[in-house]
Amino acid sequence: MGRGVFSIRHKVVIAVVAVYLCMAATIMGSYYFMQRLEGKIAFLEDAGKLEEDVLEIRRFEKNFFLYGDPESLKTALYHLVRARSLLDRNEDTLVTLYSGEKTAQFKQDLVAYGRMLSDCSSLTAQGTLATDPECKADYEARIRKVGTSIADFATNAAQRKRESIKKLMATTVELQVAGLIVVGIGLVAIGGFLVVKVTRPLKLLEQSTTKIAKGEFEPIEALPQEKEVREIFDSFNKMARQLKQREEQLVESKKLASLGTMLAGVAHEVNNPLSNISSSCEILLEEVDDGDKEFQKKVLRKVLEQVDKARIIVLNLLEFSRHKEFCPESLDLKEMIEKTLSLIRGQKPPGVRIVTHIDEGLRIRADRQRIEQAFMNLISNAFQAIEGDGEVIIRAISSDEGFVKVRIQDTGKGIPTEVLPRIFDPFFTTKDVGQGTGLGLFITHDIIVRHRGNIRVESAPGHGTVFCVSIPAEEQSK
Repeated sequence: MGRGVFSIRHKVVIAVVAVYLCMAATIMGSYYFMQRLEGKIAFLEDAGKLEEDVLEIRRFEKNFFLYGDPESLKTALYHLVRARSLLDRNEDTLVTLYSGEKTAQFKQDLVAYGRMLSDCSSLTAQGTLATDPECKADYEARIRKVGTSIADFATNAAQRKRESIKKLMATTVELQVAGLIVVGIGLVAIGGFLVVKVTRPLKLLEQSTTKIAKGEFEPIEALPQEKEVREIFDSFNKMARQLKQREEQLVESKKLASLGTMLAGVAHEVNNPLSNISSSCEILLEEVDDGDKEFQKKVLRKVLEQVDKARIIVLNLLEFSRHKEFCPESLDLKEMIEKTLSLIRGQKPPGVRIVTHIDEGLRIRADRQRIEQAFMNLISNAFQAIEGDGEVIIRAISSDEGFVKVRIQDTGKGIPTEVLPRIFDPFFTTKDVGQGTGLGLFITHDIIVRHRGNIRVESAPGHGTVFCVSIPAEEQSK
């Protein structure tokens, strides 16, 4: 997997800047529309006043023609002056609502309307309208026609401006909602990015650290693209490899440290068969001329027994000291124990019965040859501990701690309490002279520890012995 172009910090900064720019654009857009809305509201106030003045003109115009009141004409002319002033102040805005032509027509209508009202005022002062009904009817018809036109224009102007304000407010709300949605999506995306690119790698790092605490120095295979996390993983893998190398060196150092103790045991154990061989050879030399063949064969068989004993001691010693590659693989525990039992079934005394209670599906990850040797040693010891009839019970279960627990129990004579702390020492044995080398349990203990497991013993004289072995389950060892 190649390295990422941007680091996590760069990506987060880019995402945060993008969200910030989106928020800024939303705020600026809202500010722009609010400014426009403020101007539209200011014009709406003038449009409302224009509509109000035009309606007042029409009202006093009607009062004049209904009641002949000259003051109504003066009031209508007053409102007309106000309407023309409002038109002059907002003419450009009215052009945007309608068109220049319609606005100019409205302006002309106001002038014509004012002129006709002024004419009516003059004719009223002269008494002409009062004495000439046809003239009054003519002016009334013309004034009402123009008045209807200017009233429609003013009312529509106010209505259009209200609709324009509503649209602008709706656009402002839509802009803010869209901005909030985009910002929300951006924050969710940043959160998801941090979960995928930071939280998950940290969780993987935590799991790998837990494995190291259990003694499983496995490097992290899947390296992320992000520079910071990748560098952390690289450092972690380097540490894991160094710890594994140092642990192996420590194991070898412990073996060398125990070499002094072992040498004393080796010297003692090998010296006994050598002494017996030497004595037997001297006897043969003295009796060689007598020609007692049976006696000579007996002595030679004794020599062979002592040679075999010395060879076994040397082989066990070599097995312990030799550095062989550790090759773990996935093993079905039940199948592995059944195979081990088949290999040592010939060592089982006639009166001993084997009982197994092994849960189905238990799997461990172990070196097949070594783990079989460990269980073979434990089961062989159980056979040899029973005098006469008895049972060897093998139980295996899974535990909540991620281990597979195996109990190998015998109904033998048991081990004295004062001897228990020494049973895993090299060359220590409770068997009779010539019956054991004292390396079986020592090698078994070493094998179990190499598999990140542990072994303990429970025993009492007359109550048998139980060896409890814990091996990490397969899913915990990957």
